[in-house]
Amino acid sequence: MSGELIAVGLSHHTAPVSVRERMAMDEDRVKENLARLHQEGAVSEAFLLSTCNRVELYAVSRDIEAIQEFMREHRGPEGEPIDRYLYWHRNEEAVRHLFRVASSLDSLVVGEPQILGQVKTAIRLAEESKSLGRTLNTLTRQTVSVAKRVRTETRIGESRVGIGNAGVDLAQMIFGGLTGKRALLLGVGEMGRQVSRAMVNAGLEELIVANRTYERSVECAEEHGGTPIQWDRMQEYLGRVDVVIAATGATRPILDRTHVQKALAARRYRSLLLIDLSVPRNIARDVEDLEQAFLYNVDDLTAVMEQGKAERQNAADAAVRLVDEEASRFMMKLKEVSIGQHIGSLTKVAEQIRMEEMERSARVLEGLDPKQRKAVEAMTRAMMKKILHRPISTLRDAAREGDLERIELLMSAWSQEDDS
Repeated sequence: MSGELIAVGLSHHTAPVSVRERMAMDEDRVKENLARLHQEGAVSEAFLLSTCNRVELYAVSRDIEAIQEFMREHRGPEGEPIDRYLYWHRNEEAVRHLFRVASSLDSLVVGEPQILGQVKTAIRLAEESKSLGRTLNTLTRQTVSVAKRVRTETRIGESRVGIGNAGVDLAQMIFGGLTGKRALLLGVGEMGRQVSRAMVNAGLEELIVANRTYERSVECAEEHGGTPIQWDRMQEYLGRVDVVIAATGATRPILDRTHVQKALAARRYRSLLLIDLSVPRNIARDVEDLEQAFLYNVDDLTAVMEQGKAERQNAADAAVRLVDEEASRFMMKLKEVSIGQHIGSLTKVAEQIRMEEMERSARVLEGLDPKQRKAVEAMTRAMMKKILHRPISTLRDAAREGDLERIELLMSAWSQEDDS
């Protein structure tokens, strides 16, 4: 592994939505940033995970300062540095963090099912960008395997969880149930489909579905019993519903104050609940200043999602143990591979030196019979092994202790000796 394994990022644990939305990246931007990190030599391998609740970079790198500079280019809503929102993990802690993220143990709601799909998308984008090498290829495969084990071997996925479900739960709490209510869903991605299922199951009278691609609206509506509409009819239907849920991948607001003012007027100023599940946010923030417009974003859903937390925590405890074991096992294998490569390199260099010295002594050795030559060969090989014993033992000790820096220093010193 050419460098340290690094995980750096921010999430709902460390940064508010106003900061997260400034860091959020669509697929094209993810690829652009991966290409740039490689071109600038900041990383030898990398992938970027960007969701509504987190933006994280996983990389193999020798240049931590370059990664720091890349992250510091982003600023908070007031132009402030984002350093205070960032967390850093190295080597085994980076592996453990990724396993926890993919297994939904680090999610806003433990057990939510969307994150594994989002991790797979991040892996696909990195593969398409050719930014994965041996280490991250192995790590990402193991990550998906561990996440699947967590869902099948623990009860973490049995509870009805997820931001989409929490949004529906919030609507039920506010209205005392959804019977007789009408809702407009904007966006039919994975989150939108989760919302549509939960809405229909909650007894909603009518679900109206809008998406920029009309065919996808039709598919979602047919699957869950909703009514599809063209995207440009959104304003017309805003005034006919009690709940609006936005879950699109748009990078800027799709509903502004004017949209909602017109909708309220059409409703004769009866209350309108707006739930924005997107990051970046899909509904302009000043909408919450309107009387009878009640706007909630993903950060506001925390209290709702605390319900059932104790039940999920029991399952999470078992999942954490599994993840910790797998992280330790992965790092042990990685160290074994790395140490094997380093020992092989040391042995190869030493053998090359031995052979060169044998060639220099060729004239002296010409007078030896085969038995004597064989004895000299055995003697020089034995000397080589004894010389290598201490550095190889040091390498193995460093690997057991997870001291990758000492391994790299030792190999660098050996290379310099060889060059001299």
